[in-house]
Amino acid sequence: MNSLGGDVAGQESPRISRGGLGTKAAVTLGVAALGGIVSGIGVGVYFAVRQAHTVKGCVIDNPDGLSLQMKDGKTYVLLGATTNIKANERIKVTGTRRKKIAGLTDQPTFVVEKLDKVYGSCSVAPVTP
Repeated sequence: MNSLGGDVAGQESPRISRGGLGTKAAVTLGVAALGGIVSGIGVGVYFAVRQAHTVKGCVIDNPDGLSLQMKDGKTYVLLGATTNIKANERIKVTGTRRKKIAGLTDQPTFVVEKLDKVYGSCSVAPVTP
């Protein structure tokens, strides 16, 4: 090359490689990236919705089994990991709330996954209709 950037006789200027992707490869990469983003959002929403809940209340022994009465008056039938749960104890449990479970109960239900804490004894006034 001469001082003006032109070719000197007999010498070729070096070719600049663009190193870019072809159109098909770029489209494929874009679609794959978009698919990954959509999948990530879907997984995040799934876990946010499926997240376990924690509730606290007093355990009641009913003819149908154990129930949990909350301070706001709501009562849940307790199902799941209830082995270490005893009546007349104030507890905190982690699990999943269900409106009802077909064929099992028509009452609001809490499926216990874990007994988090036992606060001690409690007593619940009988519910009057």
